[in-house]
Amino acid sequence: MLDQRTTPIAVPGTNRRTRLRVTILIVFPMIAAILGYVVFRVDTESLPAPERRDATVVFDRTSGEQVIGDRGSERFRTASVVKLFIALDAVTRKASRTDESHIHRMLAKSDDAVANTLWTRNGGPAIVTRTVAAAGLKNTTPPADPGRWGDTLSTADDVAAVYRHILALPKAKRNVVLKPLREATRTAADGFDQHFGIPSAFPDRPWAVKQGWAAGRGSVDAHTTGLVGEGDRYIVVRLSAFADGTSLDVATAAVTSAAVALAPRLRK
Repeated sequence: MLDQRTTPIAVPGTNRRTRLRVTILIVFPMIAAILGYVVFRVDTESLPAPERRDATVVFDRTSGEQVIGDRGSERFRTASVVKLFIALDAVTRKASRTDESHIHRMLAKSDDAVANTLWTRNGGPAIVTRTVAAAGLKNTTPPADPGRWGDTLSTADDVAAVYRHILALPKAKRNVVLKPLREATRTAADGFDQHFGIPSAFPDRPWAVKQGWAAGRGSVDAHTTGLVGEGDRYIVVRLSAFADGTSLDVATAAVTSAAVALAPRLRK
């Protein structure tokens, strides 16, 4: 039983005012926090996603100097450019005549079905690992999903290094890779016009190209890579990633414009 001397004296209205103040003290910060979160989400979601990323590397084989090196170490999804790795690995493994025919189609027409066959048969991600070791690549990694060869990550510097390695192969093996690059058809196996970038920017010079294009999974990729000029003087690599939802026509047109802008800097 309570001692009456310790029982609080009830004052009319005091408890109601106290409860009101406690309620305000609790509820107001909660409302402020919720409003702040909503405002933060609105502000964050309204920020535009980066429209594009680009990397450009141009190497002059005559002078032995790098003419352009812009963000060469930044990594991009390779898309079909990784078919260079698949081809290089195949010729290194003593490709048969049938293999050489498949390599030609894979490179000249950027045929995904042939790439799938060679990728699966020759070890998938191990192809990238072997290419990294053979060409001395620094920032290239196999795809996280072993079946998605186009998700291989690489850089403009590393792609340029792959071209240097191909050019250093014995003539017979070198030609297995370069001949289809010189004969790249305008229309790829999937129906896409692959003469964007280098072929459009250098119509008056010899070229050999491996292009790459892909849409979805977070970005739209459009890459133009290859050799330009008499004697394959220049190694040119332009990698670009655009915001998801960008049309491939817009992306490849931008890559062509960038390649055209390079032309005056590459002596004939």
